[in-house]
Amino acid sequence: METALGHLVAAVGPESTGKTTLALELAAAFAVPCLPEYAREYLEERLERTGDASYDEEDLAAIAREHMRREATFVRSAERGGVIDTDLIVILVWWSERFGESPAWLHHAIARQPKRLYLLCAPDLPWQADPLRESEHDRERLFDVYQAALTELGLPFAIVAGQGGARFEAARNAARPVLGT
Repeated sequence: METALGHLVAAVGPESTGKTTLALELAAAFAVPCLPEYAREYLEERLERTGDASYDEEDLAAIAREHMRREATFVRSAERGGVIDTDLIVILVWWSERFGESPAWLHHAIARQPKRLYLLCAPDLPWQADPLRESEHDRERLFDVYQAALTELGLPFAIVAGQGGARFEAARNAARPVLGT
């Protein structure tokens, strides 16, 4: 079901806000595919290979390029729509937070990507530590950064908050116009 928002939903937001869980649950509920987060795969491989998960601008560019490649393939194959576990907005925020102004090519890529509804995950879940996460005490501020970025770019979004079933229901209700019943 293609709407004015397209037929894609992307889960975005600060670390440890349930994006992956939500993306998988929504994909199952609407019987559509889910595109996993590539950045995690990239950084986990680096951590395993070198013992270090740090990243620089070249890494973010490589992550963005591979994400775009994977997303293009995903969109072509997701006839009924799909759910994306993080997208270029996350890279945009990472870039700005870590290295300052993000590059123009990233903004152009975001403007050209297929339309989607963003589900901005609130930082109201308990922190789940893992070796790739770095912002335990900064999630509220980062949530505001994500909200400002989505607003400034004029991208449609819904905030998803709450615990357990209530959080999922909020996400499902927001995604229903895009992904169907």
